[in-house]
Amino acid sequence: MSTDDREGRLPLPRVRGRADAALFDFAVAVLRVWVAVVHGLRVTGREHLDGVRGGLVTVANHVHYLDCGMVAGQARRRVTFTAKAENFELPVAGFLVRHLGSVEVPRTPEQHAAFEPVVRARIRAGEAVHFYPEGELIPYDRTLRPFRHGAFTYACRLGVPVVPMVLTYGRRPWWRRRPPFRLTILEAQRPTGDGPEAAADLMARCRAAMEQVVAQAEAG
Repeated sequence: MSTDDREGRLPLPRVRGRADAALFDFAVAVLRVWVAVVHGLRVTGREHLDGVRGGLVTVANHVHYLDCGMVAGQARRRVTFTAKAENFELPVAGFLVRHLGSVEVPRTPEQHAAFEPVVRARIRAGEAVHFYPEGELIPYDRTLRPFRHGAFTYACRLGVPVVPMVLTYGRRPWWRRRPPFRLTILEAQRPTGDGPEAAADLMARCRAAMEQVVAQAEAG
């Protein structure tokens, strides 16, 4: 697909088809077991997700190609992931990205105009919409990179809370090539308004809470 074609493409339909919903539920069930067994995932703070009723936005650092499964396995609701355009074109993985309900990160004004109604519809359906505010995957990164404001802007416009999550690492046992993952789910942060200042405040509060977890993990 050419760059021009990709820029003109709109996000996926607002409502999941029944088959896509079933595929999502099956994939999450498989991934929940896989990340626990293969990647040693341990989770704390799940009550912070359970305590939020209705749709919401979630954010996390992006440190593994399967961290989407780590997030979706805890949400107890369907999750819409935002993904770069090129991820939709990957062999095999692109099929899963598309049919598991991901939406393309908008790049043009036309895509931005179409993106918000998709996000709004998914949230009204009680889903979580997940953003990676760092914007790119860096495997096993131990820092929080600069955030983009999109997740927090949409949360403010839609008046929904943001639940921050942080992936850190446990001590690597001798029989693992990589350290096991720890997912900390933090208390929901709620917007105080719907403008740029409110979005900046929301982003700052989420980042501060996430940075504290990263600092504690590195110190311990």
